[in-house]
Amino acid sequence: MIIALEARLRSVRTAIPGFDHHFLRHPRQHLHSSSSRKSLQTTCALPAGLDSSNLPLIAGGAVAVLGAVALGVQLSQQGPGSQAATAMSTGSNSSKRNNAVLVFGASGKLGRFIVAELLKKGRSVVAAGRDADRTSAALAELGLQAGQQPSPGGSGNGSKGPMLEVEGGWDVTDRAGLGQAQRWQGVSQVVCALGSKFGRQQNGSMGYIDGMSPERVDKEGVTNVAQAAAKTLQRQPRQVQTTQVFSMSSKSDLAKWKSLDDPVMGGKSSSSISLSEAGNFLWSGEVITEGGGFCGNRVQADLNLQAYDGLAFKVKGDGLTIKCSLKTAGINNKPACAYQASFDTVAGQTADVRLAWHEFQPVDKAVIIDSLPPLDPSQITGFGFNHSRFSFNGLPNPRFHDGAFTMEVVGGLHAWRAPRTEVLLVSSAAVERNARIGNDAAARKADIPIVQLNPGGVLNQKYAGETALRSSGAAYTILRPVGLSREKEEESFELEASQGDRIVGIISRQEVAVLTAAALDSPASAGKTIEFRRRSKEESRGLQPDLSSLFLAAVEDRHRPRINLPYLPAPVAPPPPPSEDRKQEILQDSRVQAAMQRNRQPDDGKVNQSEESRQPVGAGR
Repeated sequence: MIIALEARLRSVRTAIPGFDHHFLRHPRQHLHSSSSRKSLQTTCALPAGLDSSNLPLIAGGAVAVLGAVALGVQLSQQGPGSQAATAMSTGSNSSKRNNAVLVFGASGKLGRFIVAELLKKGRSVVAAGRDADRTSAALAELGLQAGQQPSPGGSGNGSKGPMLEVEGGWDVTDRAGLGQAQRWQGVSQVVCALGSKFGRQQNGSMGYIDGMSPERVDKEGVTNVAQAAAKTLQRQPRQVQTTQVFSMSSKSDLAKWKSLDDPVMGGKSSSSISLSEAGNFLWSGEVITEGGGFCGNRVQADLNLQAYDGLAFKVKGDGLTIKCSLKTAGINNKPACAYQASFDTVAGQTADVRLAWHEFQPVDKAVIIDSLPPLDPSQITGFGFNHSRFSFNGLPNPRFHDGAFTMEVVGGLHAWRAPRTEVLLVSSAAVERNARIGNDAAARKADIPIVQLNPGGVLNQKYAGETALRSSGAAYTILRPVGLSREKEEESFELEASQGDRIVGIISRQEVAVLTAAALDSPASAGKTIEFRRRSKEESRGLQPDLSSLFLAAVEDRHRPRINLPYLPAPVAPPPPPSEDRKQEILQDSRVQAAMQRNRQPDDGKVNQSEESRQPVGAGR
């Protein structure tokens, strides 16, 4: 039976998003070792999204294991007392918490990576679980222990690092328990990396451990967490917040400014700064194209704006495109260098301008300089404005005209900060496409194997959990990783994002953890549902992913039609499970068989560990 199971495991090893490949490297070892059987929950706990309950009810123990592993279900060996939730804490002091991240599922294969990445980024973490000892043991596998952590970066400057607290007694199926406000004290954000548990029970049968089925965990558990967070979390402002950081409304303010017009380069343009009748900063002048073609100004400053996301101001102009320029400590010795971002004025009207830090590009005389680092908003030493006939890299400014111009800044210079997500859910790819299919048997049969199998209705339950989070009132982000893999886990690859549940592929837990930490800190992730995968081509190997661009390119769920995506479908009930014959037919799918062939070396029949062999069945659809 073990030999037959090995063959079946290999035949579907990458057919399904969220599939862990480690088990298949040495399946016989895992199946014969009693210690390995007991730890299958950690060996085979796969995708964030498709955890441990999915193919549970495929008849027979061997096929049940096959199904669970294929779907990334957490396989567990239940022992005496395993149902007891240990309500204990390690390194816990909620009264002193500040801006901590509460992580549900911290003992899982993915959850522990997320905890480690958050600590690496300097965030204090509360690792929540039913059993504190089990959670502590899981985190210890990554070298993590409760208490004060080393300062990020190992600066050695004596500054304290983040705190890791491990707390037991958190049961996501206990709505009343989750609603205890004191337990959320000092928590500002929540991560859900949950999954159901499937394995051998005390009576020897295979099933959901402690009844932790997809319905109870992925639907009801996520719903409970979302509702509790919406009621008890330290709520963040729901709108962009602005703070004035530089006054521009008095003669003494304006006396600090200097003109930087083209006569410094032999031109004839000129400009000046004065107070408008309304008491605002007024910049006016005349641009003469011949011999130059620009006017500018600058003022010295000493600003640390690291806590903000960009600059904001109200401006009244005459329909021109103007550049905002920033100087930082790192380029003070480079007079011609600055960080610049463009904005448009509206003729005769006052417009709100909001510029994000990533919009400021390093330039030398309007030529982009890739060798300079990105803008550091913690070391701003000056800023100003520029009106030029050129945009960047020698291209013309399409809204430029020579002659007289005016620009009035109302109320001074402000810094802005956008809301962050409050609850981040790590779901799974394939849940939305499953919801769209509903009870259309023909469409289901034509889709990828995980959608055809949908064990335990896990895709429906996960999607129901997503919907509950969107409806809870909490600011949210939903990440949908494709198949979780240990393939080249320590290496860096370029990542790509998509929306609409249209991609398959692989991604490592470490990569998902990096995305999670970045999403919590990015104002561009809130209100969005995004799928992620590793770029499949070998050329992406060794490339560092541009995480900010991945989030910026996505649209909020409420704006999906803007990129020609339909609104998210309503949840639907799970379809009837496929028959045993149909399950076997799925396993014989040509895509599954093709994956099996790629996974075997032509000479000795051993499993091929190449990246190509790890591509999920159905890739490219």
